[in-house]
Order: sequence, then C-alpha cells, then structure tokens
Amino acid sequence: MQIFVNPDYKFVKHRWKGVAVSAVFVLAGIVAYFIWGVNWGIDFAGGAAITLKFKDAPPIAQLRGRFPDATIQQYGTPDNRALLIRLPEQKRETDYAGQITESLHRDMNPEAASKLDLNYYGADRLSGLFKQLDPDNRGTNPAAVAYYDQLARKVIEKRSSIGIFKTLQDATSTAGITANDARVLNEKTFAGAFNILNQETVGPQVGSELQRKALIAIILSSLAMGLYIWFRFADLTFGLGAVACIIHDVAIALSFMLFMRLEFSLNIVAALLMIVGYSINDTVVMYDRVRENKRKIKKPMPLAEHLDLAINQTLSRTILTSGSVFLVLVALIAFGGDVIRGFAWILLMGVISGTYSTLLIVPAVAVGLDRWTSKRAAAAPVRPEPTRIEPAARKRKAS
Repeated sequence: MQIFVNPDYKFVKHRWKGVAVSAVFVLAGIVAYFIWGVNWGIDFAGGAAITLKFKDAPPIAQLRGRFPDATIQQYGTPDNRALLIRLPEQKRETDYAGQITESLHRDMNPEAASKLDLNYYGADRLSGLFKQLDPDNRGTNPAAVAYYDQLARKVIEKRSSIGIFKTLQDATSTAGITANDARVLNEKTFAGAFNILNQETVGPQVGSELQRKALIAIILSSLAMGLYIWFRFADLTFGLGAVACIIHDVAIALSFMLFMRLEFSLNIVAALLMIVGYSINDTVVMYDRVRENKRKIKKPMPLAEHLDLAINQTLSRTILTSGSVFLVLVALIAFGGDVIRGFAWILLMGVISGTYSTLLIVPAVAVGLDRWTSKRAAAAPVRPEPTRIEPAARKRKAS
C-alpha cells in the first residue's frame, strides 16, 4: 500500500524548525524537572505499594487520616472498590507493606482476634484450621491432609474468582464443602473488610541500585545502536546521527513524563528501551536507501539531496508503520487500565518523536556533520610533494 505517490517534500530545508520545536519541548521538560522533580515509583524510590479490594465502600478519608504521607488513589473502576496505597521510603530494610496491611487488618476487623479472616489469609491457614478440627472425620493420615489441602484451595480459588467474599455464604457454597465444613466456616471464620490484591516493599538500597542500572541500560543501548549504524554503513556521520536521534527521542519521552507527572517505574524503563529500538528502525531504512541511491545515481549529489530523496522514497512505509503502532497504543491508553497506561503513553510519545526525528532531526545532524567535516578537509593545509631528482640529472651534476 502506498499513500504517497512520487512525493517531493523538502524535509531537509525545514530541519531547523524541527530542531527548534524539540529544543523548546526538552527545555520545558528541564523546567518541569526543577519544579516538580521526578515522580519516582516504588521500584526506584523505595517504600511500599499496597492494592486492597474492599467488601464495602473504601474508607478513603480514614486511610488518608491515618497515612498523611501516602498517595491513595482509586484502582480500576469505582465498582471494583479497590485502592492503591503508596507509602514513602523507609530508611531501613523491613517488610513495610506487610506491617501496614497487618495493622490495617487488626484495626478494621475486630473479629480477627478470635476467628480466621477468609478474605485476608490464604489456603495454608484455612487448611490448618480444617486439619485441626477435622470436620469430615478424615483423621491425620496423608490422604486426610491432601483432602483438606485441596478443600482449602477450592475455597481460596473461589475468592480469587469473585474478588472478595462479601458474606460467609460465598465461601460455604464452594463445590465440595460439606455441612460439617460449612459449620466450621460459620463458627471459626469471617469475611473481613478487605482482600490484598498485591503488596510489595522496596528498600532504599534496592531502589538506588535500580536507578543506577536503569540509567546504565539506557546509555549503553543508545551507544550500541550508534556503533551498529557506524559499522553497518561504514560512516561515522550516520552513526552519530543515529545516536543523536535516539537521545532526542528518549529526551522527548522523558520530558513528556515530567509534564504528565507519570510515575517512573520499571515499566517506563522498558518503554524507553523499546523507543531506542523502534526509533532506530526508520533511520536504518532511510540510511539504507541513501546508500542504494549513491550507487545508482552516477551524478554527484550533496548529502542533503540524497537525504530528501531517501526520506520521500520511504515516506509511505514510515507513515503506515507509525500509524499502525499509534492506533494500538491509543487503544492501550483507553482500555489498558492504570497499570499499563504510563507505559503506553511513553511509547506513544516515542513513536511520534521517532517519526519526526527521522524526517527532521537526523537530517539536521547528518548534514551538519557532513558540512563540518567538508570544511575541515578544505581548510587543511596541502603539503607540497618533495622534488624528485631524476637519476640522469644526478649523474650530470656529479660529472
């Protein structure tokens, strides 16, 4: 499919307009950094992230009063009755998230002192209760142990399928539960206020180490791409242009992240590394077309004209490829949920910046380097060749 028939757009002529727009965008990102800083995620800043699903309406006001330094936000749709709680970094290595959820469990569930909370504990605790009371008179042999383990797993699997037990009837209606099992559940257990969907704790040392490794990964991948282009096309100008393209696209994506106050997490690092690989794709195709045209076209042409010709020849492919990826990312932003949304936004900005950097930024760098090297070569002093004395002249002079 070709959407442009014999295009002849002068992209190189307008390259400095693209450079100016990018420079303004990146400078605005730097200003945003000094004003707001980086919204580090738990992976990098350390701290705790807890996702809780509540049986009734989430007590947001109560939780904010209890944890004034925490970030508390709705997780999913309002009907899901779930909250994501982010707690700031602790200076020591502890199970911070576990301590928080345990204290919430005690305070919000007074019955927990004497009964087992089916919404809080897993299959191991429920299985232990069944084995202790032996409601089905199975004894203590290995077959009985396996029976009660399987029964407890069925109950917890049902909780996972419906999200949370609202009443004990949700648990007692599990397939395989006998009347005696139901009696034990009604007497010895209760459906607590919340269920833990996820909890994680990252200590300060781990967070600092992840920051360092993420930065190294982005830098090394960018340099590796530049070296690949250099050796692939045997041209330092092309290699430096590719590195400049990658740096530009990553800088644009990071600036956008700072504007939107997106959380810098491992998902964002993955998105940035994908941008490094994606943005170089169009550049490689365009460079390859330049090399082919140099072989086919016998008359001498400046690099600017070669770049314009190659960009126009690959323009349909560029727009179609970027457009299809663009539509997928828009769908992820709209329907992907909170977990994937930041990742999709960063990739979307990477696709947009990667497309116009191939059209405007790479030509600006390549043409600038080409003209600079040409001027240096022209300004270099020409060394006079030494005068050669013919052998016959030497003999006459000697005689």
